[in-house]
Order: sequence, then structure tokens, then C-alpha cells
Amino acid sequence: MKTIFIPSLLLLLNFCVNAQNSQSITIGKKEIIFSRVLNENRKIWIYTPDITSQSVSPGKRYPVLYLLDGDAHFFSTVGIIQQLSQANGNGVLPEMIVVAIENTNRLRDLVPSDDLTKTNPFIDFLSSELIPYIDKNYNTAPYKLLVGHSLGGLIAIDVLTKFPQLFNACIAIDPSMWYNNEKFLNSTIAQLPKQNMTGKRLFVATANTMPRGMKISQVKNDKSFETQHIRSIFRTDAFLKANANGLLYAQKYYDTEGHNSVPMLSEYDGLRFIFDYYRLDASEKDFADSTALIATKLKTHYVNVSDKMGYKNSAPEALINYFAYDALGKNQFNKAQALFELNIESYPVSSNVYDSYADYFLAKKDTINAISKYKKSLQIKNNAETQIKLDALITKGTSIPVTVDLQKYAGVYVLENYDISIILEIRNATLWSVVPGQKDGEFQLLSENIFTVKGAQGYTITFQMDGDKPKGFTSVQPDGTFKAIFKK
Repeated sequence: MKTIFIPSLLLLLNFCVNAQNSQSITIGKKEIIFSRVLNENRKIWIYTPDITSQSVSPGKRYPVLYLLDGDAHFFSTVGIIQQLSQANGNGVLPEMIVVAIENTNRLRDLVPSDDLTKTNPFIDFLSSELIPYIDKNYNTAPYKLLVGHSLGGLIAIDVLTKFPQLFNACIAIDPSMWYNNEKFLNSTIAQLPKQNMTGKRLFVATANTMPRGMKISQVKNDKSFETQHIRSIFRTDAFLKANANGLLYAQKYYDTEGHNSVPMLSEYDGLRFIFDYYRLDASEKDFADSTALIATKLKTHYVNVSDKMGYKNSAPEALINYFAYDALGKNQFNKAQALFELNIESYPVSSNVYDSYADYFLAKKDTINAISKYKKSLQIKNNAETQIKLDALITKGTSIPVTVDLQKYAGVYVLENYDISIILEIRNATLWSVVPGQKDGEFQLLSENIFTVKGAQGYTITFQMDGDKPKGFTSVQPDGTFKAIFKK
């Protein structure tokens, strides 16, 4: 079974966080940049993964998908990517930035230059203005895709033919290869064999644009204008299959879809083809195994992903941390150690991975190594919770102040950006969290205003106070950081 098993990871005090802010739903923003090449303002729509992510990674860098006819295809494209890279723990695709370009003059922008020795100015806009702008202002990785439909598909194939260095992969959806009596198709046939296409990927989608009742077997011998569009795509397909020149190529015919209905299905299929190596081939059994095997499997997988994408890729830090703490809680020490060390190898400048590894040594009662890793974490980033844990080890035997009044923390809190209430109440002189439908959690005091969760590794809850009244708390835990606001 090819699946990645991810339990309900987004936990806060043992409950699942999966709701968005109930007041609004936002999946992108619009920006206007001035193009000197085109001498006009260009409007772009931008989606970044942090907009929809439940676990934001500020320093993470993302591939970029450039989308032609952007206003027509933005919503469906973002939906596909978010569903396959974030929703339900999916890791079928990498998270991506989407840059959708609105049209101003479609025929000018999406038709290659009639003079085959010259470049369409729109391509100059992409290469010399838009791509550098996105790279400067967003956390981009060195992997780029171009997606175009109809004339957009035509220009995508033309760009891949003439400037293969610009994009790593292209999706051409029912491309208008017939345009100008197949002049640009003939240009591709002449030029593509001269280019080094090794590692590049192209997916071509073909809609059923034949006259009603016609069969594919009849198209080859048909010379009518009605079939010129589909015939030109089949001619492109035949050429690419025989002259790939290192290009990884796939084509799919959609018998029940027309020219205008095919984009969403073909974007899905095209992205699955381009990233066919990205999904981790691991089962629930692999993750449940008590040995260090899953750490090895994860490392091997992401080495392959890195090779395919041309830059370093690693398993998400929060995900690995979760599995490591889960193993630690089950006393699967070899597995936990391998996972913590995998995170250190992948994220050597993260203070959190060393703090987590110190927790491992603490659980093993290896005080010397625990102190060493807490100190390493603090060298990277000063953190109050880590300092408290370190101080507690160094001054072993120091008791927690008995004068702390736990009652001041009791009340109702609401998780920031989520419509989830958390009740903190006193039971037998201890502080407990209560969430309807979830197992209650007991807070354990580390020092005034700072707690951990009994029976859970890697949790630190810090209360923000206004005198003796709480304003809220922050929970730092294996799968991320969450904030709650005091209500009453």
C-alpha cells in the first residue's frame, strides 16, 4: 500500500486542530508590478503555502508554479496544490507558491514571435522581471513550473523549446499547436532536438475537440479545419515520443472533456506526473514499526527528492519531531534517537531540534548529554523554556516555588485563529485542561507561568500575564507553536 500514515498530528494538549478562522477564508493576494519590457502594469495573483498551512515554517523555501491566464485558473490550481500538499496530511505534492498572471493583451503575450529569431516580449517580462521579483520578495526554491492552457499551452511548449533553462517543468493543456498553420509546432520540431532536455518534464493534455461522432482513428486522415487543433496536438505528441532528447514526457487524452472543461483534470494529472517521485512510499505499518527503519526510509526518500528537484529537500521538522516524541513516549529509544538525529542532520541551525534531542537524553537519564544539547540549543537561539530546563538540571534539587497560585490560570481560553475553546480548571490543587470530546490533560508546573503536560514529551506552556491576570498562553510542542487568548 503506497501511503504515508500521518495521524491527527496537529495537537494542542491532545486535541486536534483543524478549523480555520471562521470570519474569513483567504487563499491569495493580488499585486501590481510595472513592466518596463511591456511598458505597462501587470496584475499577478499570488498564493503562498503559509496562507492555508496549519503549521507555518517561516524559513522554508518553496517551488514556484507560474500560471498563464491566471485569473481563469488560479482558484482550481491552488485548490489542487493545497489538497495534495497539505490537506489530510497529504504529501503527494510539495507545497508550492502559485504566481498567476492576468492577461492584458492575450494574443500579444501568448503567441510566440512571428520572427523565429526574436523573443516574444512577454517571455522577456517573465525571465527578466517577474521571476526575479518573485525570487526577491518570496521564499522561493530553485524549481519552477509553467502551466498554460490553449494559447498558454502553445507558449509553454515554445518556451520549453527555446529556453529550457527557464523552467524545470511545463504543463501544456490542450495547446493551440495549430496556430499560424503550425508554424510554431514546426519550430519546436526543428529546435527541440538541439537542446539538452535532460531532467526536464512536460505533460500535454488533449481534449476531445473532434466533431461529434468522429473517432480518433478517423482523425489522421481528416484534413478539415474542425480537426486541425487536435491533429496538431497528436502530431506534437508523436514527435515528442520519438525525439524526447532527455525530456521526461507524458500525454493524456480526455475523451469526455472539451477544450474549456479539461484544465482542472489535466492540472491534477500533470502535477502528479511531474512530481511522481515525491510521495513517500511508506505504510502505516512502517511508521508503527518500533525500529529505526522509518528514519532510514525517510532519509533515502528525501535524498531522491533532492536529486530530482536539484536542491536539498528534507522531511518536515515538526512531523519528524512528532514521530520522535511518540517513539520516546513508547520507550522506543533507538527509533526516537534516529528520528531526532535525522532532524539535526536536516535542520542543523534549528534550536528546536537540539532542545528536542536534549529531551531524549533526559528521558534516558543521561544528564551530561542533555545539558550539552540544551546549551547547543541556546547557542543558536535564546529561549526561556529551554533555559528553565537547563537550569533545573544544573541546579538539581531546587524545588518549584510553592507560593504559585494555580487558580489565577483557571478560566476559558480560545485558540488564536481557531474557534476552539480550552477550559483550564483546578482539581485537587493541580491545573487541568478540558476540551469537549477529548481526554483531559494535567499541567505540571516548571516555574511560575511555565508548565509542561504530564505524560507528554516536548510540551512547554507559557502564560502571558498582566499582573496576576492571564492574557493568554503559548504552547510550544512537537508539531508547532499555538497561542490561546484568555476570554473569562
